[in-house]
Amino acid sequence: MQQANRYRWTSGGATDRGRLRARNQDAFLDQPDRGLWAVADGMGGHQDGGRASQLLVQRLGSLTTAELQADAVAAVTRVLQQANTELWQASTDAGGDIIGSTVVVMSVAGRQAALLWAGDSRAYRLREGILAQLTRDHSQVQTLVDHGLLSAAEAERHPFANVLARAIGGERAIQIDSRVEPIEAGDRYLLCSDGLTRELSLPEITRLLASDLSAPDRMQQIAGALVQTACAAGGRDNVTAVVIDMAAD
Repeated sequence: MQQANRYRWTSGGATDRGRLRARNQDAFLDQPDRGLWAVADGMGGHQDGGRASQLLVQRLGSLTTAELQADAVAAVTRVLQQANTELWQASTDAGGDIIGSTVVVMSVAGRQAALLWAGDSRAYRLREGILAQLTRDHSQVQTLVDHGLLSAAEAERHPFANVLARAIGGERAIQIDSRVEPIEAGDRYLLCSDGLTRELSLPEITRLLASDLSAPDRMQQIAGALVQTACAAGGRDNVTAVVIDMAAD
């Protein structure tokens, strides 16, 4: 699907439970008609993680276009904080077991992209062949990296690499990180769960994300290729990718 504004964008998403998980607790939102995308990676026993991630994408999908165009950061933050309260209460009612989810959101208005996140689901931008990570993980190993105690490569292999420091539903009050950045024609964005980044190297992600396809559903194909390649590489977790391509109107 495409949207004409100051830029045209084309997007597609894919998800898979992977090779080891019994259930897929990831969820994604792909609404190019409103310039809104998200990936959520649920956590919790049995089906609770899946319920949490689905709740987030449903709440985000309920935002109006007017709210997003007026102030996407404020609108998305409000919805995520409301969802946090709901999930925290559900956890309390369930006896204290965490029912939560990571989330990364992208909203486009005019020539700017707003990115918001909590947890270790990531956003990347491919610009002129260079892949840049736009989000900072909320995880224990990222804190160690920030303090110079681990390298980024060591963090990826650390036994506590999947231990989160922040997630929607993980605490009574949640801080949502955000950034707003200008869009350039030719930019390509990736939102993904950690099931993808734990299996694929940055050069592999760059190569797949840069694929030059001519099919109308090329972003769907690229998202699918990213997910399938991550599953083939090990697929130890659920894997989700949403790809957004920007072109001048």
